[in-house]
Amino acid sequence: MNKPYFLKPVPEAEAHSTLTSPRPEEARNVRLVGHSDLGGWNDAFQIRVRNGVCYVAAGGLYGSFGLTVLDVSDPTSPKVIKQLEHAPSARSHKVLIVDDVLIMNVDKKPGVVDPDMKGGLVLYDISNPRDPKFIRHVETDGNGIHRPVYDPKRKLLYSGGFKDGCNGRVLLIHDMKNPSDPELIGEGWVPGQNEAAHEEPTWDLNLLTPKSVDLHEAQPYGNYVTCAWRRGGYGMMDLTDSSRPRFMWRQNPYETHNWSPAAHTFLVPEGSPFGILLGETHTVNCAHPPAFTTFFDMRNFEHPISISTFNPYPIDPITMRPKDESWCQQGARYGAHNTWQWMKADDLLYLTWFNAGLRIVDWSNPFEPKELGYYIPAGNSKRFCPQTNEVFVDRDTGLIYITDRWGLGLHILEYVG
Repeated sequence: MNKPYFLKPVPEAEAHSTLTSPRPEEARNVRLVGHSDLGGWNDAFQIRVRNGVCYVAAGGLYGSFGLTVLDVSDPTSPKVIKQLEHAPSARSHKVLIVDDVLIMNVDKKPGVVDPDMKGGLVLYDISNPRDPKFIRHVETDGNGIHRPVYDPKRKLLYSGGFKDGCNGRVLLIHDMKNPSDPELIGEGWVPGQNEAAHEEPTWDLNLLTPKSVDLHEAQPYGNYVTCAWRRGGYGMMDLTDSSRPRFMWRQNPYETHNWSPAAHTFLVPEGSPFGILLGETHTVNCAHPPAFTTFFDMRNFEHPISISTFNPYPIDPITMRPKDESWCQQGARYGAHNTWQWMKADDLLYLTWFNAGLRIVDWSNPFEPKELGYYIPAGNSKRFCPQTNEVFVDRDTGLIYITDRWGLGLHILEYVG
C-alpha cells in the first residue's frame, strides 16, 4: 500500500519559515468585532462566555498560567477584570461552567517536582461571575486531567485522566449533581490499557507505544460517549451504567492508513444522525500528514462509516499535504485542531485550523460540506502567523470567540455571510 510519508518532527523553535514579515489579516464573510491581549498574558486556550463575562484559560506554553476574566458586555472593547495565576508546574488550560461553579483541569507537567500540586480539577465559585473564588481541588491519579467535558442531561463529567496501573489516560466519570463536590463514580479503558490486570495491548506496537492509546476527550451521546484516543484513534463506550463503562469499538486510520496520527474530538451533535471527527495536527511544517475533518453516518453507531471529509485548501491525494505548499513552510502547525463542541444539528460547524485560522462550514448536507467563511488573524512582530487554537460561540449574541496558542490573544468575531 502506498501510504503517505512521515518526516522527523522538529521543535517549533527550530522550524524553518519562509515568512519574512507578519502575515496580514485574511477574512471572508467574517468581521473582527474586538480584540484583547489578555493583559499581556501570552498563550490562550479554552473559552467560556456567559452573560457578558468571558473566561479564558492559559496553559503555560509561553509563560502564562491561569485564568483571565473579561467584561465583554461591549464586545468592541473587552476589558480584563481579573487574572488568577496558577503554579507553573501544571497546565490548567481548560475551563467549563456547571451552574455557578467554574471548573479548570490540572494537568501536572511530567518530571516537574511540586509536592503542593494536585493533578485533577480546580473549582471556583462564580455566583459573582466577575470575581471567581476558590472552592477546592479534586485530586485524581497520576498527572491529573487534560480535558473535562460536561454532560448536562446526565449531570456527569467525562475526563481523560489517569488510573493507577493503566497505561495512558482512561475515561474518568464524575457525578456532578453537586458541582462543587464532584464524585468519581466510574472508570473505563480500552482493552490492553490495564497493565496491572495483565492486559496485553490490542494495538499495533510497531506504530504505537503501550501508552499511545490515551484518552484525549469523551463527548456525550445519549447513554454513550464518543471517544478520541490520540494516536489510538476514535470509538465509543457504553455508559448505560455510568459506574461500569463498557468498551464498544475503536478504529484508527493511523494504524491502518498512516493518516494524521492524533484524534482530538469525536462528537455527534444533538439531534443529528451524523458524527464529526477532528484529528489534531501535532507537528510543524507538515512533518506528519495534517489533520482534517471527517463526517460519519452514525445511524448504525456500532458500525459507523465515513461519508466525506473537509479541508479548507486542496489536498494532494498521495502526500496528503496541501497542494499550496506555502501552508507547510511557515514554521507553524497547519491542519485541524478543534471545534465548537456545544453545537447542535442545525448549527454551523466552527473549526480552528492553526495557521489557517477559523473556518466556518455548512454541514447541513454532511456528504457535501461547504465552507461559508473564514478568519485568519494577522501575525505580529514576534509571531508572523497565527496558531488559532480554540473557538466558542455565544448563543446569546451569536459572536464567535477564538484564542491563539502562540500569544496573539483573544479575537471576537461576527459571521456576516
